[in-house]
Amino acid sequence: MNSITSGNNTRIIVSCIILFTAFLFLFNIGKRDLWAPDEPRYAQVSKEMRDTGNFIVPHLNSAPYPDKPPLLFWLINLFSIPFGKITALSSRLPSAFAGIGSCLALFYLGKGLYRNTRIGLMSALILATSSKFLWMAHRVAFDVLLTFFVTMAILCFYKGYREQKNKGMYYALFYMFMAFGVLTKGPVGFILPFCMVLTYLILKRDVRVLKETRPLAGGMIFAIIVFTWVYLASIYGGKEYTHQILFKQNVGRFASSFAHQRPFYYYFINFPINFFPWSLFIPSIAIYLFSKKGQGKIQNILLPLVWFAVVFIFFSIVSGKRDIYVLPLYPTAALLTAWFLNEFIEQFRDRQFKKMGYYPCYIMCGLSLASGVLLPVAVYKVFPQYTTLTIPFTVILLIGGIILLRLIRYTRIIPFLFTLIFTIFIIFNLSTLKAIPVLNQYKSAKEICDKANSVMKPGNKLAMYNFFNAPYLFYTNRNHVEVIQGLDSLREFLNSNERVFLFVQEKDFKKVSKFPGMPMFVLEKDSVGHRDILFVSNRDI
Repeated sequence: MNSITSGNNTRIIVSCIILFTAFLFLFNIGKRDLWAPDEPRYAQVSKEMRDTGNFIVPHLNSAPYPDKPPLLFWLINLFSIPFGKITALSSRLPSAFAGIGSCLALFYLGKGLYRNTRIGLMSALILATSSKFLWMAHRVAFDVLLTFFVTMAILCFYKGYREQKNKGMYYALFYMFMAFGVLTKGPVGFILPFCMVLTYLILKRDVRVLKETRPLAGGMIFAIIVFTWVYLASIYGGKEYTHQILFKQNVGRFASSFAHQRPFYYYFINFPINFFPWSLFIPSIAIYLFSKKGQGKIQNILLPLVWFAVVFIFFSIVSGKRDIYVLPLYPTAALLTAWFLNEFIEQFRDRQFKKMGYYPCYIMCGLSLASGVLLPVAVYKVFPQYTTLTIPFTVILLIGGIILLRLIRYTRIIPFLFTLIFTIFIIFNLSTLKAIPVLNQYKSAKEICDKANSVMKPGNKLAMYNFFNAPYLFYTNRNHVEVIQGLDSLREFLNSNERVFLFVQEKDFKKVSKFPGMPMFVLEKDSVGHRDILFVSNRDI
């Protein structure tokens, strides 16, 4: 598989990638509840869109929701049609399918970029098994969808740039996928791929190619897709909504974020952790690229290097930072890692690779064996009741570590890599069966909401005091819950002539219950994430 394979072999490889990623991303994704803060919020926005029939302006708690464009919410509603309602499964399906699509797009990009099917296949598998991307493909998130559209935009540009046939079609698709990226997460869906392409062409001294992309026709495609929604949103949402979605949520976040402020070096620490285990090869890749032999090959990997630099620098400049924001970095990191591993495979006897190639592999073996030994000990000390759950993980980590160690000792590099990928595959799917259900007890608000639903009658008033969290809206099947701020408003609410209900944090309950005229009877209590939540009423049962 060193070079381009035949059409039949390519179809077989593509089928294998689809089967592998489908099982990895789709297995058990509907079994756990929606976890705060993001998942229930996006599901609730989709639910209100469905209930009101307003598919132009997203709403949360019956108020316009200007934080994000509507494409993810549209897709969630589309996938919910067979279920007749918004569910955890239907809410996660867009991310799962976007993850599968990203891996397929990366296979074709790697195959075409390096003229090497093995690099394309390894790129797809590395992306699928990188820890953060794998986890996000199991969640309700904008970022996997954005990553898919960015990857598709770059793939279409490169196909148009390198191939003589169907140039016009590929360039049209390039603009179309950028437009879909904008409808997913705002201007960043255009800025990232366009800056990648522009920088790449400048370095190639081939800027004239921009004219070949037919920017006028492409701009029209882009404008029709994006500004049709923007125009309708300005009509149905008004000037304030339009200002929020176009400026505050995009330009404002870039210049001076009002949330998630982090130092400029945040991603230098965060990205290697989230790209694990493949991030262990990052130092080796850097060393190789600075070597004489590596510098002679930089032109071969110029597009992935530009992609990496543009995304990394862009999000490092932005004041608001979260680990999921740089998810579009993962496909190009997978491409670079696959390219380096292919160099390792072809030059494994070279003295230079005795350190660069083998050391990360031995570290992986050591981590697998150490994790197998330490995992049950750590769990026993913190959560002794769950110690027996660690047994299958311990067995897999120890067996996997021993097999990996044996393979790398005998320089069986390709079997080593596929064994590592298979070990990650088994451990993650086992986690969805064993570990995730345990975490679900602590992360989900569904249990306390189900108890609340059994007590409340249709038409009963429900409120939250001093906080708002979407799970309590979604799992009580409501589109509006009053959010109470201040003691006077709370006292007025509780002294209503009718029976009313309230979600309140335990710390706030202890404070306000000391004041007179606050009739509150605790009906249920639950710990949801880092919050201890009480469900109370102004009348006892």
